[in-house]
Amino acid sequence: MTRTFFLFLLPLVGLYADDPILIAHRGLLQHAPENTLPAFSSCLELGMGFELDIRTTKDGKLVVLHDATLERTTDGPARPLTEFTWDELREFDAGSWFDPRFTGLRVPSLEETFALIRERKRRPTLIALNIKGITQAGEKELVQLLAKYALFEESFAFDQSDKCSERLKVLDPRIRIGRNVRREEIDPRLAEGTTEVFLLTSVPKEAEVSLLRKHEKKIVFNYAGTGEHRRNEKNWLRVREVGIDGMLTDYPLDCAKLWQGNGASVDGTKVKH
Repeated sequence: MTRTFFLFLLPLVGLYADDPILIAHRGLLQHAPENTLPAFSSCLELGMGFELDIRTTKDGKLVVLHDATLERTTDGPARPLTEFTWDELREFDAGSWFDPRFTGLRVPSLEETFALIRERKRRPTLIALNIKGITQAGEKELVQLLAKYALFEESFAFDQSDKCSERLKVLDPRIRIGRNVRREEIDPRLAEGTTEVFLLTSVPKEAEVSLLRKHEKKIVFNYAGTGEHRRNEKNWLRVREVGIDGMLTDYPLDCAKLWQGNGASVDGTKVKH
């Protein structure tokens, strides 16, 4: 049902190859339950990337869930995920809270999600791995899964501790480390040399993009969140114009439609593609 349901949106995403990759926050969460396979599958069908949240069950299974507790996005109790095994977690419904059409969905494992990416990816993508809660054994499994599904080049890990980042790089230097970076932090982070993907928290300026490009960094604008201040069309057009790698957003379809229908930059000059 869900694959057919989202296919009608495909014409909206006729973006240019050099446009930033739209990274849907927790998947296409305006149209499907967040952090579920349908929310991710629709992004892949539409040629987008997505962000997901990684946590660990009581028995060490890596799963995709934003909150530390179950009650908001499943019919489970207001108790920590870490109190439940993988088998116990699979008993809870993760879709009906959003819409009855999604009744029966389950919290996906990280491996199920990676397998989906390999199966459904239509074009180059970016997968943002928000590490919420992971053990050292889980760190090893994460790296193994990235290798198994050949996703090092299309993903990056962020929000983990510095120690976790160090361990991940020791496990496999191919894993890319991202970090949310404020404007005043760009130079210090470049000097440290440990951040490979800069998630800029302000609308990128041309000089900042040029500087980061000189250091061969990936550049993502973190515009995630809801509300009118997170769907400013001028900002969407500016991000496209300065030529970054991706934008994290809760409104990827709205932005894609704007980009598709607008061939001019915010200052009136023609965008070159």
